[in-house]
Amino acid sequence: MKRFDVGSRVVEPTYGFGSVVSVEDAYIRIQFDEYGTKKFLASLAKLQPSDEPAPAGKAGSKTRKRRKPKPEAAG
Repeated sequence: MKRFDVGSRVVEPTYGFGSVVSVEDAYIRIQFDEYGTKKFLASLAKLQPSDEPAPAGKAGSKTRKRRKPKPEAAG
């Protein structure tokens, strides 16, 4: 099993290129360029190191919609 550090670029057969976000005891989380964050069992993941740079202009996570404030109750 290959060991990857946080920030390493990897390639996975199904999801393509991504960056390692976290490494836990048995799991590894990867932020993929096109598919968002996925969690893999480290011992079964088919990851290969990559020299492909991260795409420009993409932040670490998706942006969320802002919620509208709830109207205050009249009292």
